[in-house]
Amino acid sequence: MRVPLEITFGKSPAAHYPQAVQLAQTFAGYQQTGTGRSVVHTVRVTVSLAHEATWEKLHQLLRLIRGWRSTHLTVAGYSVRFPVLVNRLAQVKACYARKVEHGAGAGYCSGKQSSSDEAAYFGCRLCQGVSRQIHSRNSWIQFGALAAKRDAFRVHKAAILRILEQQTRADGCLFCPAFRWHNVRAEVDDLPEVIELGSDSPFEVKYSAINPKKALGIQAKKRSGDTFLTLGLASAAQAAELAPLCNVPTVRYADIAGQEAALEQLRNVVELPLKHSSYFEALRVAPQSGILLYGPPGNGKTLLAKAVATESNAHFELINGPEILSKWIGESEANLRRRFARARQLASSVVLIDELDSIAPRRELLSHQHEVQVLAQLLVLLDGLEARGHVAVVATSNRLDAIDPALCRPGRFDYHVEVPVPDQADRWPS
Repeated sequence: MRVPLEITFGKSPAAHYPQAVQLAQTFAGYQQTGTGRSVVHTVRVTVSLAHEATWEKLHQLLRLIRGWRSTHLTVAGYSVRFPVLVNRLAQVKACYARKVEHGAGAGYCSGKQSSSDEAAYFGCRLCQGVSRQIHSRNSWIQFGALAAKRDAFRVHKAAILRILEQQTRADGCLFCPAFRWHNVRAEVDDLPEVIELGSDSPFEVKYSAINPKKALGIQAKKRSGDTFLTLGLASAAQAAELAPLCNVPTVRYADIAGQEAALEQLRNVVELPLKHSSYFEALRVAPQSGILLYGPPGNGKTLLAKAVATESNAHFELINGPEILSKWIGESEANLRRRFARARQLASSVVLIDELDSIAPRRELLSHQHEVQVLAQLLVLLDGLEARGHVAVVATSNRLDAIDPALCRPGRFDYHVEVPVPDQADRWPS
């Protein structure tokens, strides 16, 4: 989606001011007003994330002028802060890269893993102001009103759409090539106008815990099996059903071409400790803590991690920004802890942190405390690898300079392996 972006800045005593002006003048939408100390430089562009060359120039310009008092940045007419936009764009770019890499259809943006799955989001995985999942705390069933007799609930679609519009009016997801507002509106329109309440309905009236006579709205009915854990009556068979399932991919080394050097290093760092852990124990040598794969998008970084999990017969645990990050304080950190706990429970495991820069960008680019807390939680989890057993951590990124340096030090990610663009011989084997 092409979105208007405007950058303005004034005269500055900074040494690189002439360089910033020269770079701004290369844009077709450049304009200069005023003279002397009152001069104002304005750059207007309409761009999507698909225009990589334009974004590279925009990043260069913003890095030069981001600390100046006169700098002002707007998206679709709304003022935004440079660090916030950069962090969000990293998440959007990572999400779109996964969609392209896996060849996913339109359902991917709504959170579907397959065509038969139910959508979890309204048109975009990053539009999380309102969830399509009825058990979520910000579910769409919170927007509406009960009938006087409390036998029906009318859904306020206009309120749902207004929340989504407010959340995304200057958000980085607008720049995603796959984002379309008409998809968001269409999925909101698909919601029922009225929900009938009764014995056959999956919903029931929700009452206040303080005042049991006060109706707050509706909620999903609890199934008969939802409370057996709290009562302590779960049988062994029921507990087995609730145990997490081991996920082993079906990608082999033979499926990867043109990355022999990266594959060899990955096998030494990940496969060897997982398949022959007794050797390390006998030698009293601790295996490497983690490996970071970096390089241009689309070269098979995620595929390499899946392949090494398959060949090691290890559980594969995927961690990515859009599914981990939450607007609720503490929820993002809890999501990370749950993923690592599941990997430890199902060890031997390979944990893949896809697009690491979207979860843990450099701290000088962070503007909110909860973003710093997510990074701190990840650092703590990585430092605890020695007590986690047979768990290998692989991270991927196409922007190595955007990752916080604390993550790249030895003991967290010991190896940084480049996954370059395959040459012509590898892309077109004889």
